[in-house]
Amino acid sequence: MAELFDHAVFLKYFAALMAIFNPLYGIPIFLSMTQGYTAAERKRVALIVTGSVVASSIAVVLVGEEILAVFGIDVASFRIAGGLIILGIGMSMLNTAEPSQSDQKAVDAGHEKKSNIAVVPLAIPLTFGPATIATTIVFAHTLSDGAEIVTLGAAILIACAITGVGLLFAVPISRFLGSTMINVLTRVMAIILVAVAVEMVLTGAFDAVDARYPGLTGGN
Repeated sequence: MAELFDHAVFLKYFAALMAIFNPLYGIPIFLSMTQGYTAAERKRVALIVTGSVVASSIAVVLVGEEILAVFGIDVASFRIAGGLIILGIGMSMLNTAEPSQSDQKAVDAGHEKKSNIAVVPLAIPLTFGPATIATTIVFAHTLSDGAEIVTLGAAILIACAITGVGLLFAVPISRFLGSTMINVLTRVMAIILVAVAVEMVLTGAFDAVDARYPGLTGGN
């Protein structure tokens, strides 16, 4: 079984995905958008959100690169663009304790369309947004053997499961941690996001230069 799972790669994938999903950041938004819901209604919304994120993640892993190819975008360029998006999100999370303007608009829209909030906007784009799509495509591109495929799949499923549990128990988690602790943990996640973003941008830049000017960066 050991040859089918790479623990070092798993930790890298899992840490990045959890930092991007950041269920703690999503809890206040989820509670705000489901204000007035019964416990059963909140549970139903949480399960739909989780299922939608899992389905979206699998779809991106399977056809993400093919979609890029249709538009003539290489992975190196997409890696740089994704890194910049993640960097912006990470810096925003570091600099504010409140939901971003776009998140707040989604919250307001959720109050207007309560019956339609599980898939859009809670699952997409609040949980599975541009940063998650970019990271998943980049990680999928790096897969080189069966062990890494299993590892990425496990990281995605576990990260989605933890995010779902966070939504299912949003009320007690919010009460137990309080807004201060949630803000502190969100900033820790933000630091991880910034580190992931820097790595993506640097790697993408080196790959792009090496593709256009072979040998300049020491590649073959």
